[in-house]
Amino acid sequence: MKQMLVGVVSSLLLAVPLYTALAAPPAQAGQAAHHACLEEERQAIERGQGFGMGLVADRNGFPGPRHILDMKDELKMSASQVRGVEQLFDKMHSRAVELGNELLAREAELDRLFAQGVSEEAAVRRLLTESALLRAELRWVHINAHLEARELLSPEQRHAYHAARYASGEHQH
Repeated sequence: MKQMLVGVVSSLLLAVPLYTALAAPPAQAGQAAHHACLEEERQAIERGQGFGMGLVADRNGFPGPRHILDMKDELKMSASQVRGVEQLFDKMHSRAVELGNELLAREAELDRLFAQGVSEEAAVRRLLTESALLRAELRWVHINAHLEARELLSPEQRHAYHAARYASGEHQH
């Protein structure tokens, strides 16, 4: 009996740290994944990439210029169509990089405010408003490119694009 009790207690003493070790990483992993996603978004904004900003348009029949160019052979695009989409992409990309840099600067300023312990409501509100407006404008740049790109494709090409991107039921962004 005593031996069994020692065995149970020993098992518990080993199990508690093991349980704690196993239970902690998911929370830490979740936080790490969240931070990784934020970093991935920051890098995408820095590079002028959409990072899902135009997804609402894309999945509803308004393809974006980057993905159209990736599928130009599959869509059997003419040389003039490719040039038109390339020009549209370049215009969108340069504006997205410009706005993205402004957005990231506001977010960095907001982070600095909090890191310094400054909590002036007016300054925080101003930066939040500026960030929100820049993010909305950045999203508009991407969605507007989807609106314009749609006009450069034939109905058959738009159908082929949508079927290729969404045939499996999973979005491949």
